[in-house]
Amino acid sequence: MYDFHLHTRHSFDAEYSPAEMLAAAAQAGLREICFTDHVDFDGSGEAPADLSALRRDILTLRESGSPVAVRFGAEVSLGDESCTQRALAHLAGQPLDFVIGSVHLLDGVDPYYQKDLYTSAPKETVYRRYLECVCRLLRSGVGFSVLGHYDYIAKFAPYGDRSFPLSAAPEQFDQIFDFLVQNGKALEINTASWRDGPAWGLDVLRRYRERGGELVTIGSDAHTPERVGGRVGEAVELVRAAGIRYLATYEQKKAVLTAI
Repeated sequence: MYDFHLHTRHSFDAEYSPAEMLAAAAQAGLREICFTDHVDFDGSGEAPADLSALRRDILTLRESGSPVAVRFGAEVSLGDESCTQRALAHLAGQPLDFVIGSVHLLDGVDPYYQKDLYTSAPKETVYRRYLECVCRLLRSGVGFSVLGHYDYIAKFAPYGDRSFPLSAAPEQFDQIFDFLVQNGKALEINTASWRDGPAWGLDVLRRYRERGGELVTIGSDAHTPERVGGRVGEAVELVRAAGIRYLATYEQKKAVLTAI
């Protein structure tokens, strides 16, 4: 099992050390993890991770004898040209294995902080507007490995049914999938979006495969040790049920495929 979306105290929104997160990964029986602390220049106002400090911690952990392989990554918020240039400057010179490209804002607002986004229109409209933002920002030039949590907008939704079906935005999903396939980028299954509710995404994964998608990563988006590896087994079963034969992990920004 793999978990390629983890945050540590080097992110503004987490407080646990890489060593504590690695210990949790070993306890969960994971084979490989990637730390992906936030690099946000999208206007959210949060300080970007000190990637050099994270790398030093990772190098120390690699010498600790842990059975879990540890990769060096970052989660970059996609944004406008200014955001892109600042992110590229922050990443420059870092020997990253993996970069998640994520969209955290809908029309300049993070739904984590602004819940009235969800009451401004019907669920399907809100979800579609979010994917429209994703479509606009995909070509930002950050050079990411994977599109992170396509369903981020659903994570904090107040609806009784928060699921993000393909039918909510089929045209936008197809645009996203075509871009990913044509540019050799992966799609992330982010188990944190489900929270403690039912898993979703089988219809989305099947459509991704129909459009030629093969690269899929899995991440818990854990910010605390007890969430490390959360529901990754369910995500693997979804990927398998969609007819996708491999999981992707990354080393030196190159995909490594493991049959499932």
